Amino acid sequence: MTDDDSISKAFITGTEATDSTQKGCTPWLLISCIVLTMSTGFVFGWGLGAPNQYSRFTEKFLNGTDPCYDSRLLLTSISTARPDINVNLGINIDDTTTIKTSQRIKPHFNFVLELIKGIPQTVFLIGAFIGALTGPLWPNYLDRKKTVYANFVFCFASSLCVLLSYYTRHIWLFYISRLLMGYQGGMACVIVPPYIGEISSQRVRGAAGSSFQLALTLGILVAQVVGLPFIAGTCHGWGWGLGLVFILPLIATGLLLLVPNSPTQLIRKYNDEKQAEIDLKKLRNVQDVHSDLNNIRRQTREEGGTESLSILAVLTTPRYRWPMLTTVVLQFAQALSGVNAVFFYSSKMFEKAGVREELIPYANIGTGIINVLATIATLPLIEKVGRRALIIYPMAVIVIVFGILTTLVEINERKNNPVLGWLSVIFVLLFIVCFAVGLGPIPFIYSSEVCRSEARDSVQALGLVANYFGNILLSLFFPALNSILGGYVFLIFSVLVLLHLAFLFVKMPETKNKTIEDAEQFWKIPTQQYAKDKLLPVNT
Repeated sequence: MTDDDSISKAFITGTEATDSTQKGCTPWLLISCIVLTMSTGFVFGWGLGAPNQYSRFTEKFLNGTDPCYDSRLLLTSISTARPDINVNLGINIDDTTTIKTSQRIKPHFNFVLELIKGIPQTVFLIGAFIGALTGPLWPNYLDRKKTVYANFVFCFASSLCVLLSYYTRHIWLFYISRLLMGYQGGMACVIVPPYIGEISSQRVRGAAGSSFQLALTLGILVAQVVGLPFIAGTCHGWGWGLGLVFILPLIATGLLLLVPNSPTQLIRKYNDEKQAEIDLKKLRNVQDVHSDLNNIRRQTREEGGTESLSILAVLTTPRYRWPMLTTVVLQFAQALSGVNAVFFYSSKMFEKAGVREELIPYANIGTGIINVLATIATLPLIEKVGRRALIIYPMAVIVIVFGILTTLVEINERKNNPVLGWLSVIFVLLFIVCFAVGLGPIPFIYSSEVCRSEARDSVQALGLVANYFGNILLSLFFPALNSILGGYVFLIFSVLVLLHLAFLFVKMPETKNKTIEDAEQFWKIPTQQYAKDKLLPVNT
């Protein structure tokens, strides 16, 4: 049996390893990952995926129109009641009663309308941006577990606001809800992956860290299913479809009490080795956890027991330049790959590709199913194949896929062929597979594997700030660019992915079963010693 096979077997079975740092997936580690990710990452995924299913209702609501109002039914009733009136039923009137014909709407006006329609998702991403930027501050005042409880509050507040908005018809509450849900997601991405990394053994660190992305994809999928017309995807059910997600954090409020805290934080910040040893024994399912304790003690000595570094300190310290830059580029690549354009606006994309309107919700669910299945398949691959290979090769395939999609959509614009439309859907699904095995999970675990613990939260936050800044741009401009450029919008994504691929090919190290020191050697970072409040170079 190879080392990789033994790693996979240890993760699945939790069998005894040579020391506590090499333990597999024990029962309490599995329970902890499920509780932490399903109460945070799942919620974020719901916030990403749900609005796309209800856009035809929320766009009316935000325009001050009754979501149940259908202009086509009005035209039909007029025609039935007054047959002497010539009503052209072939003309579609949209929610703002503007006639949607290419002759009546000027291109620049259409561009502005599409920008306006993107505002709710932009508000969501602004919240995520703020959550990522302020996320590193929470562990300075609360332990890891309490920061997760704080995260639940934003979910509860968001659900309350959207339900109040739904019943009272106050539009501003809808936007507050999106802002709060975005903050919850941005904060969760900063605080939960490092928490999981700190309670996981080195042997299964990558697979455990990927559970956050898996929960996120499950959240997107379940939100898409709930948004089907026979569940909540109606003019009367959309409010509950957006707000129902508070149930999981509510359940986790009790379950989180059972989850061990971060042994690293207990020793490093609170100097509580006794509780850290108790939690490690529970997490590793063994009585001898000296290997883990010695690693934490060594890192704490090297770091001088300092508090987490601020974002400014990380930006101005040369030691963290390459860990920070590669983390930022990975997160920026994830955003500008266009994946959230698929989940935010897949309905519009499939409509543009020629898929019939009644089949679009099921095509959306297809994207969610593929995303979840590919993420599940990645869990063993991430420890067997490695992080670098799962980034480089799928990104290369994405460049090719977007080139083909450009051609298919542009040809279908002229031919309006259903076969070409469904071929476009297949290539969108192929893109999602490539994304899910690499750019989906790895950016969330990468910073924990290349950054020392004092810089980990701030580097993760910087990466997520880049991610959400890219997504804000995407959310604002994709609908408009999609309506103007058609299939050529995929060509833009192809170029962006190619540029990020070139950088990562040169500067991203492999982190599978490697230490932080191995990554520093890859970048040729000089060996350092730590004083209490600053870094001092070691003379060699």
